Order: sequence, then structure tokens, then C-alpha cells
Amino acid sequence: MSTYLRLLRYLRPHLGVFGLAILCMGLSSLLGGVQLGAVFPLADRIVTNKAIPSPAWLPGWLAALVAWFNAVEPVPLTTVIAAAIPVLFVLKGLSEFWQAFLMNDATQRVIRDLRQALFDRFIGLSLDYHHKFPTGQTMSRILYDTGIVQNSITEGVTDLIYQSFQILVCLGIALAINWKLSLIVLVIVPLIAWPIGRIGKLLKKLSQQGQSVMAQLNGTILESIQGIQVIQAFLVEPMARSQFAAANERSYRLTRKLQKRMTVLSPVTELIGACAMAVVFWVGIRSVLADRMTLGTFLMFLAAMASLIRPFKRLARLHGVNQQALASAERIFEVLDTPSSVIEHAKARVLPPFHREIVYEHVSFHYDSQPALRGVSLTIPFGETLALVGPSGGGKSTFVNLLPRFYEPSAGRIKLDGLDIKHVTLTSLRGQIGLVSQQTVLFNDTVRANIALGKPDADFMEIVEAAKMANAHPFISRLPKGYDTVIGERGDLLSGGERQRLAIARALLPRPPILIFDEATSQLDAHSERLITEALERIIHHRTLLIVAHRLSTVRLAHRIVLIQEGRIVEHGSHDELLQKSPLYRRFCELQLMHAGPETSV
Repeated sequence: MSTYLRLLRYLRPHLGVFGLAILCMGLSSLLGGVQLGAVFPLADRIVTNKAIPSPAWLPGWLAALVAWFNAVEPVPLTTVIAAAIPVLFVLKGLSEFWQAFLMNDATQRVIRDLRQALFDRFIGLSLDYHHKFPTGQTMSRILYDTGIVQNSITEGVTDLIYQSFQILVCLGIALAINWKLSLIVLVIVPLIAWPIGRIGKLLKKLSQQGQSVMAQLNGTILESIQGIQVIQAFLVEPMARSQFAAANERSYRLTRKLQKRMTVLSPVTELIGACAMAVVFWVGIRSVLADRMTLGTFLMFLAAMASLIRPFKRLARLHGVNQQALASAERIFEVLDTPSSVIEHAKARVLPPFHREIVYEHVSFHYDSQPALRGVSLTIPFGETLALVGPSGGGKSTFVNLLPRFYEPSAGRIKLDGLDIKHVTLTSLRGQIGLVSQQTVLFNDTVRANIALGKPDADFMEIVEAAKMANAHPFISRLPKGYDTVIGERGDLLSGGERQRLAIARALLPRPPILIFDEATSQLDAHSERLITEALERIIHHRTLLIVAHRLSTVRLAHRIVLIQEGRIVEHGSHDELLQKSPLYRRFCELQLMHAGPETSV
């Protein structure tokens, strides 16, 4: 119940639209009651020429209206009814239209806000969360789970209010005619509630399983799309089809179970309602034959009781819909309630422009239980170019990823100009760091937009200057529309080296005082690597560069080289110093020379 109430709180900003929808529901139900309550007695008055009964409890205006109808001759009364019928249907149709439109509008607003909150939360969570949970699961929660919730609000809340209005109107008419017969409804409700409760618990459990399977299905689709080249190259299309077919079959079977149990509620409620109607019919007809009730009044009572069946059916189905929605809502709120491992301090201050030094003090970090850094301490003066080398998995990327607080150290601290980075705002910290990551991430937009990602207000000349510094301007100029060329999803219309140079231009545009190059030349050919190396030589002045590298040409640009192995700094010094004292570094250089060919010299 708390989950459902929390979900309904998202309606609060849109109570105006929601309130108008409820008013239209009430008006529609009232007009339906007028149609039901007037037709049969009036038909009785016309056909049998009997007076319409006027109970003592009727309000004065309604008693006067009944008296007027009783005074009108049957033929003129027929004309009045014929004229009133289309008017009533038009008014009821208009109220139903606005009820549906306004309720759908309120629902769409809620789902918009919920999806935005969910997406904002995903964006704000630290990288360890995103590495832990598959992308398909993320997509499933943003799209599939919110879709289930949308159905619950559109259909569920509408039915909860509208069908309740219908029950009140129809039950009111039935009670007014014969309260003893109306007590049969009190027998119907508990009989219907029992199977609803039993099936509802099972529906929630099946829905949770179904959402998990849907996440697997999304993950399979996403992996297959992203890895289509590998799938085709290694001729594993049958395996991919088989994996998708298995997930698809599980989704089908669970959905079938859900629908089977949802569908069974309708005939169960109909059967219980039919039994009640049979009792009503038997007692009511005997009253008509005994002249204790007119035929028109009995037909109106019968119609009122019959009109209760559909609202009860809808409310019975509503329980199943809500159980599915609750399962989805719990998954959504699970994400919204997930704390980020990287939290901005309530009194965080803006980081002044960096100008002195970066200090790592006994910094350790673990991925789950796997240590990545072990008590690392290092001081990096402003303006120094520092290269990090060592075996793969040694902790080099972790070392640089801790600086912009993509992760939080397990122990120790990192300081910029004496300030612990935990005590400064993330915006001011990351705004002073430019990043070129190991995996080049570009977006399906123009070259101009991709370069200006970190500085959207940059003018064209600034963008061109950044591209020139990254040696990207020549190939951009050759593109069909130059800087306005759309580069495709993930930049697939460009080569690997071109994508990397665009990423470097993007990092350079805001002119940050700290630049991180995490294997930025790893995807470049010899020519592109030389161009990037030339660009790096131009930008190392008046900046601090942290370079994770496996290429000797890049490493030799550094003022100092740090060797990291198994999460520890084992050596640091200049290229020449390390050649003299470090067997590990000499081995690194030998391997680079073997790959580079005879033209490279140490």
C-alpha cells in the first residue's frame, strides 16, 4: 500500500487536470443514472398510463418533476422523451470524452515525471552501479516498468474512481426502489473479493518474474545490436537467435500465465453476478405479479442491479492490474532509493582554479572484494606531464578515474591545491578536468555538437581551434558537410583514429587545467599516433597531464613516468632513470621497440 501511495504522490503536481477528470467522471455517472432512472418509469407511464410513483423521501424539486410527468398526456410525453434522449447522450458523450482525455493527460504527465526522475537518478549514480547492473535492465526499468505503471494509472485509477461512481449511482437507484432486494449486493462483494485477493498475490509474483525476463530480453537485444559485427564475423547467428528465442519464450510463457489469471476474474465475477441477478429476478417478478411494484419500476431496478456487474468486473480486474504495477513500481523506487557511492557534501565548496598540485594520500580502492589500488601515495605538481605504465589490470585507469570522482576511494584521500576533492562540488571539480577515455564515446550528432559537448556555448572559431590542436581539422574539412556532418551512432561513420581525435578535441575545448588521457592513442595507426603526439607536445605547457599509455612514443613526452603493478607504485622517474634502474620498464620498452619496428629509438 505504501508503494501505491508513493506512486500516487506523483499526481500531486497535476491535481488540477486530475480534478477536472474526476468532475467529468462524476457528471458522466450522474447522466448515466438519469438515463437509467428515467427511461423505464416514463415508458411505464406512456405504455400503461400508470402514474410514476413518488416516494415521500424525494426532494421537492424532484417530486414536482414527477408530478409534471404524471400530468402530461402520453403522446406529448413521448415527444419530450424523444427530444431528451439525444441531448442526454450528447452530454454523456462529451463528459466521457473529457474524462478520458484529461485522465490520459494527467497520466502522461505523471509518467513523464517518473521517467525523468528515473533517468536523472541513473545519470547521477556512480560508475560502480552501472558496471554492476546490465544495460538491458536499465532500459527495462525506464521503458517497460514505467509503461506498466502508466497502464495502472490510466486504467486503474480511472476505474477505481469512475466505476466507484457508477456503483454509487446504480446502488442508490436500487436502494431507493427496494432496499431489501438491494442487500443482495452485500452478499456479492465478499464473494467477488475472495478470488480477487487469491489471484492478486500470484499476479504480483508473476509480474516480478516477467519484469526480470523482460530485462534479460532487452539485454539480449542490446548486446546483439552492439556486437552484430562480431556475431556475423564468427558465424554465431544461430547462437544469438537461440539465446533470444529462449528469453522470448520465457517472456511469452510468463505473459500467458499472467493473462490467464487476469482473464479468469471476469467469468468468475460474471457468474457470481448472474446468480445474484437470478435471485433478484425471481423475487422482483413475484412483486410485480402481486401488484406491489409496477413493471417499469422493476425493470429500472433490474437495470440498476445489472449495471453493477460491469463496474464490479472492472474493479475485480483492477486488482490484478495494480498488482502488476506495484511490482514495477517497487523496481522503479528501488533505483530511486539507491544511494550513490559518490555523494556531494552538503557544504561542498566551489573548487578554485587549480594551480599548485594534486596529492594522492595512501589511496586504496576495491572493485567489490577485488583490490585495484593499495595505499598509493603520489604528488603531481601543476604543469607536470605524468605517464602511467605497467601491466594490464594493474590499476592505472583506476588511478586516474578516482580524480574526477567517478569512484570513491576505499581508503585515503585525494587533494587538489590542499582541498580534499570530497569537499568540493562535483561540477567545479569535473569542470577543471578534461577526459579522453579508453573507449571513445561519440553521439549521433554533428561534429560541431560532439566537440562542443563540454562547452555548448562555444563559438565556431573555438571549436575549430580545438580541432586543430587535436589535429582533427584536416579530416573534418574533408567531410561532406564539414563540422555540420552527422557522424552516426557511436561515430560509426568515422575511423577509429578520427573518432579518437574528435574525443581529444572535445576534451581540449573547455581548456581545463588537468587533462586525463586514458590510452588515448590505443586505437590509432602510426600516422594518426604521430599527429596526436604532435598535438600533445603543443598542449603540455601550462597544463597537468595524466597519461595512461602503452605506446612508447606517448610515454616519452612525460616529465615523469610511474610504473603501477598490482595496485602499487613500484617505480617512478624519468625515461632515462627508469631505463637504468627498472627491469620492468626496460621490458616495457623492449616490447614497444619490437612492435614499433626499426625506425623507433630509445
